[in-house]
Amino acid sequence: MAVVLIGLCGLLAGCAEHAEPVVTEAGEPMVANEWTALPKSPLSPREAVLGLWTGREVLLIGGSDASPCPPNASCVGDPTPLADGAAYDPATTRWRKIADSPVPLTGGESAVVGGTAYVLPPDGKELLAYRIDGDAWARLPVPFGGGYYLLAAGDRLVAYLGSEENGGGKDYVFEPRTATWSELPADPLNPAFDRAMAWTGSELVLFDHELVPNPGSEKPALTRAATLDLAAGSWRRLPDSEILGTGPWLAAGDELVNPMLGGADGGEVNGWGRTYPYGGGLAPATGAWSDLPTPPARDIASAGARTGGTAVYFGSEGVVLDTATGTWQPIPAIPGGDVTHRTVVAAGVRMLVFGGASFDGTPTVVDDAWIWAP
Repeated sequence: MAVVLIGLCGLLAGCAEHAEPVVTEAGEPMVANEWTALPKSPLSPREAVLGLWTGREVLLIGGSDASPCPPNASCVGDPTPLADGAAYDPATTRWRKIADSPVPLTGGESAVVGGTAYVLPPDGKELLAYRIDGDAWARLPVPFGGGYYLLAAGDRLVAYLGSEENGGGKDYVFEPRTATWSELPADPLNPAFDRAMAWTGSELVLFDHELVPNPGSEKPALTRAATLDLAAGSWRRLPDSEILGTGPWLAAGDELVNPMLGGADGGEVNGWGRTYPYGGGLAPATGAWSDLPTPPARDIASAGARTGGTAVYFGSEGVVLDTATGTWQPIPAIPGGDVTHRTVVAAGVRMLVFGGASFDGTPTVVDDAWIWAP
């Protein structure tokens, strides 16, 4: 059953974005559904940049300026990560340099709570806190190791374990006012893998796959879900789904939407009898699952979903689900040739891409920055 999802702000910091129209470097209004080249950034060419949206600016931090490894090639050694960063304000089309990260980064986890951007480096050994207005970093201890993800949950920060394949672990909530960590109550879905969380604006929702021997060999590993009332500390188990994906999720009114297209049927040897989709919708209040609207063509990639004020983007090619109308919007090609490994950031409903690797001739990293308004 396909549904039309009503789009409202909820999950991402884009709800706090500026209302001013975006203009080009020449001061002209940006044309909807077209890519606009941004002014040159303060950053050198690079890839693997950490990007996040504060509600006002896009922050770009770290990355690697090493010669990129061509697709399907085996390259020796790891690139040296960078520590410098920059911020871009779409309302003014201006860049500014930001203070260097205390830890060089190529990727990592990030979330914005209040006026602070929190970054968890890939090794998970500490939490970095960037005070946006003060342009200053702090280093905070964490009560866990690697394998954790970050999520903004109102005025708090949640760190959750991505998989319990190496043993059960705890999830945590960080209180910025006191700079303290607390354990979340144990969820009712353990043990699990492919764990992901989303914030509805009032509850945490956990999605996962049951940890069983050879998952997906005899039957599909369907997504399970449960909600946590942070104030009460109580979990509520939701009905299991008929979808395979555990994220990403966008809050759209009373729904959480996973816009991943495609599906799987188990293959010829261990076929499941039908194809199960990767994406779908969930109404956490009722536990009702729903199908995504039918895409415009077969074998087309999803790049994300948007509401009227916020979005989740994980690619710069394919289609984007407009949850207000239930329609899929194609993304035009980015001018300037084929570039891979771009950093993609949802800046409110806009999509900003930066950097990446070009293999036209000598492999090289680039510093191109583009923004798209649906």
